[in-house]
Amino acid sequence: MEPLLCPDCKIEMQSQRYYGVAVDVCPACAGVWFDEGELRSLLQIDPLILLSLEDRAVPDVYYSPEEALGRRCPRCAIPLHAYRYLYDSPVELDGCNQCHGIWVENGELRKLHEALQAQEQAETQPEAQHRLAVAQYAIESQEQVERANMLTSLFRLLRKRVPPFGIG
Repeated sequence: MEPLLCPDCKIEMQSQRYYGVAVDVCPACAGVWFDEGELRSLLQIDPLILLSLEDRAVPDVYYSPEEALGRRCPRCAIPLHAYRYLYDSPVELDGCNQCHGIWVENGELRKLHEALQAQEQAETQPEAQHRLAVAQYAIESQEQVERANMLTSLFRLLRKRVPPFGIG
Protein backbone atom coordinates (compact mmCIF):
# COMPACT_ATOMS: atom_id res chain seq x y z
CA MET A 1 0.00 0.00 0.00
CA GLU A 2 1.28 3.47 -0.91
CA PRO A 3 2.21 5.76 2.00
CA LEU A 4 -0.27 8.51 2.80
CA LEU A 5 0.77 12.14 2.43
CA CYS A 6 -0.33 14.79 4.91
CA PRO A 7 -3.06 17.05 3.46
CA ASP A 8 -1.21 20.11 4.84
CA CYS A 9 2.51 19.31 4.74
CA LYS A 10 2.50 16.91 1.78
CA ILE A 11 4.99 14.68 3.61
CA GLU A 12 4.60 11.00 4.45
CA MET A 13 2.48 10.31 7.54
CA GLN A 14 3.42 7.67 10.09
CA SER A 15 1.02 4.86 10.97
CA GLN A 16 0.42 4.47 14.71
CA ARG A 17 -1.65 1.75 16.36
CA TYR A 18 -4.04 2.40 19.24
CA TYR A 19 -6.10 -0.52 20.55
CA GLY A 20 -5.51 -2.36 17.29
CA VAL A 21 -6.66 0.59 15.14
CA ALA A 22 -4.03 2.12 12.83
CA VAL A 23 -4.27 5.89 12.40
CA ASP A 24 -1.94 8.06 10.33
CA VAL A 25 -0.17 10.97 12.02
CA CYS A 26 1.88 13.70 10.37
CA PRO A 27 5.26 14.04 12.12
CA ALA A 28 5.49 17.72 11.14
CA CYS A 29 2.08 19.29 11.90
CA ALA A 30 0.70 16.50 14.18
CA GLY A 31 -2.51 16.25 12.15
CA VAL A 32 -4.27 12.87 12.30
CA TRP A 33 -6.01 11.02 9.46
CA PHE A 34 -8.80 8.65 10.45
CA ASP A 35 -10.07 6.25 7.82
CA GLU A 36 -13.80 5.56 7.81
CA GLY A 37 -14.97 4.17 11.16
CA GLU A 38 -11.59 4.45 12.93
CA LEU A 39 -12.52 7.46 15.05
CA ARG A 40 -15.82 5.87 16.10
CA SER A 41 -14.08 2.58 16.94
CA LEU A 42 -11.47 4.28 19.11
CA LEU A 43 -14.09 6.35 20.95
CA GLN A 44 -16.08 3.20 21.72
CA ILE A 45 -13.00 1.49 23.14
CA ASP A 46 -11.67 4.44 25.15
CA PRO A 47 -13.47 7.81 25.43
CA LEU A 48 -10.21 9.43 26.60
CA ILE A 49 -8.29 8.32 23.49
CA LEU A 50 -8.62 11.77 21.91
CA LEU A 51 -6.64 13.36 24.73
CA SER A 52 -4.04 10.61 24.54
CA LEU A 53 -3.62 11.05 20.78
CA GLU A 54 -3.42 14.84 21.20
CA ASP A 55 -0.71 14.54 23.85
CA ARG A 56 1.37 12.06 21.83
CA ALA A 57 1.26 13.99 18.55
CA VAL A 58 3.45 17.06 18.95
CA PRO A 59 3.86 19.31 15.92
CA ASP A 60 7.18 20.53 14.55
CA VAL A 61 5.40 23.11 12.40
CA TYR A 62 2.30 25.21 13.06
CA TYR A 63 0.03 26.16 10.17
CA SER A 64 -2.29 29.09 9.88
CA PRO A 65 -5.77 28.52 8.36
CA GLU A 66 -4.78 30.40 5.18
CA GLU A 67 -2.12 27.77 4.50
CA ALA A 68 -4.63 24.93 4.82
CA LEU A 69 -6.57 25.83 1.68
CA GLY A 70 -6.73 23.16 -0.97
CA ARG A 71 -6.45 20.15 1.30
CA ARG A 72 -6.78 16.86 -0.55
CA CYS A 73 -7.69 13.43 0.76
CA PRO A 74 -4.54 11.34 1.35
CA ARG A 75 -6.41 8.25 0.05
CA CYS A 76 -8.46 9.58 -2.90
CA ALA A 77 -6.70 12.87 -3.70
CA ILE A 78 -10.05 14.67 -4.00
CA PRO A 79 -10.57 17.97 -2.17
CA LEU A 80 -11.61 17.65 1.46
CA HIS A 81 -14.72 19.48 2.62
CA ALA A 82 -14.98 21.29 5.95
CA TYR A 83 -17.87 20.42 8.27
CA ARG A 84 -18.84 20.96 11.88
CA TYR A 85 -18.54 17.96 14.15
CA LEU A 86 -21.82 17.34 16.03
CA TYR A 87 -23.44 20.07 13.87
CA ASP A 88 -23.61 22.66 16.66
CA SER A 89 -20.09 22.34 18.05
CA PRO A 90 -17.32 24.84 17.32
CA VAL A 91 -15.10 22.00 16.07
CA GLU A 92 -14.54 22.06 12.33
CA LEU A 93 -13.06 18.97 10.69
CA ASP A 94 -12.25 18.09 7.09
CA GLY A 95 -13.79 15.01 5.51
CA CYS A 96 -13.64 13.11 2.26
CA ASN A 97 -16.91 12.59 0.42
CA GLN A 98 -15.55 9.52 -1.36
CA CYS A 99 -13.75 7.38 1.25
CA HIS A 100 -15.33 9.11 4.30
CA GLY A 101 -11.99 9.65 6.01
CA ILE A 102 -11.51 12.52 8.47
CA TRP A 103 -8.59 14.94 8.77
CA VAL A 104 -8.09 16.37 12.26
CA GLU A 105 -5.62 19.21 12.75
CA ASN A 106 -3.39 19.57 15.77
CA GLY A 107 -5.44 20.83 18.75
CA GLU A 108 -8.78 19.71 17.33
CA LEU A 109 -8.72 16.35 19.14
CA ARG A 110 -8.91 18.16 22.51
CA LYS A 111 -11.72 20.39 21.20
CA LEU A 112 -13.47 17.27 19.89
CA HIS A 113 -13.19 15.62 23.31
CA GLU A 114 -14.59 18.74 25.01
CA ALA A 115 -17.50 18.88 22.53
CA LEU A 116 -18.32 15.22 23.20
CA GLN A 117 -18.17 15.82 26.96
CA ALA A 118 -20.48 18.82 26.66
CA GLN A 119 -22.93 16.80 24.57
CA GLU A 120 -22.88 13.94 27.07
CA GLN A 121 -23.55 16.34 29.94
CA ALA A 122 -26.39 17.97 28.03
CA GLU A 123 -27.95 14.55 27.37
CA THR A 124 -27.65 13.40 30.99
CA GLN A 125 -28.72 16.71 32.48
CA PRO A 126 -32.50 16.09 32.03
CA GLU A 127 -32.09 12.62 33.55
CA ALA A 128 -30.17 14.07 36.50
CA GLN A 129 -32.82 16.77 36.96
CA HIS A 130 -35.51 14.08 36.98
CA ARG A 131 -33.63 12.07 39.64
CA LEU A 132 -33.17 15.23 41.71
CA ALA A 133 -36.88 16.08 41.47
CA VAL A 134 -37.84 12.55 42.56
CA ALA A 135 -35.40 12.74 45.50
CA GLN A 136 -36.76 16.13 46.56
CA TYR A 137 -40.32 14.78 46.38
CA ALA A 138 -39.32 11.78 48.52
CA ILE A 139 -37.75 14.08 51.13
CA GLU A 140 -40.82 16.34 51.24
CA SER A 141 -43.07 13.30 51.52
CA GLN A 142 -41.01 11.91 54.40
CA GLU A 143 -41.12 15.30 56.16
CA GLN A 144 -44.93 15.37 55.85
CA VAL A 145 -45.19 11.87 57.32
CA GLU A 146 -42.94 12.86 60.22
CA ARG A 147 -45.05 16.01 60.88
CA ALA A 148 -48.26 13.96 60.83
CA ASN A 149 -46.76 11.42 63.27
CA MET A 150 -45.63 14.24 65.57
CA LEU A 151 -49.11 15.85 65.55
CA THR A 152 -50.74 12.49 66.20
CA SER A 153 -48.45 11.94 69.21
CA LEU A 154 -49.16 15.46 70.48
CA PHE A 155 -52.95 14.99 70.27
CA ARG A 156 -52.73 11.62 72.04
CA LEU A 157 -50.75 13.25 74.84
CA LEU A 158 -53.22 16.14 75.12
CA ARG A 159 -56.20 13.77 75.29
CA LYS A 160 -54.63 11.98 78.23
CA ARG A 161 -53.76 15.13 80.20
CA VAL A 162 -56.54 17.63 79.45
CA PRO A 163 -60.15 16.82 80.36
CA PRO A 164 -62.69 17.28 77.59
CA PHE A 165 -64.26 20.74 77.34
CA GLY A 166 -67.69 21.28 78.87
CA ILE A 167 -67.18 18.91 81.74
CA GLY A 168 -67.17 20.77 84.95
